[in-house]
Amino acid sequence: MSAGSPVSQDTYEFTKKIPFSEHLGIRVESLEKGVARLSMVIRPEFMTSWGTAHGGSILSLLDITLSMSARTLYNPPRSIMTIDLSTQFIGTSTGVLKSEGRVSQAGQTTIFCEGEVRNEAGDLVAKAIGTFRARSAK
Repeated sequence: MSAGSPVSQDTYEFTKKIPFSEHLGIRVESLEKGVARLSMVIRPEFMTSWGTAHGGSILSLLDITLSMSARTLYNPPRSIMTIDLSTQFIGTSTGVLKSEGRVSQAGQTTIFCEGEVRNEAGDLVAKAIGTFRARSAK
């Protein structure tokens, strides 16, 4: 795996088949081999009573970002299942959240990833590490 390598158009198309991601309004900003960059606008229904991004919305963005970074390793694309996800919430945010996920290590079907979410000012909002499983190609 070489970082910076392009991914297939099929991988970009596959990302459009995730209804939950669509529901959240998550946008794919860029994909490279082993790296995914996504963004999400924090809408009012994604906020806490204090008017900031709810941890569940941040966690969802991280889960999708990290699994997307794992997905970039496969051509044709494969479904990716989350096995484990550990998240540290560091700050709060409103507006647009930007995330980046990176593959740390990959075996045949088990992929270890890490990533972070930042607000529009570039401040760190949350970090995560996760373990994912690539399902067999359909």
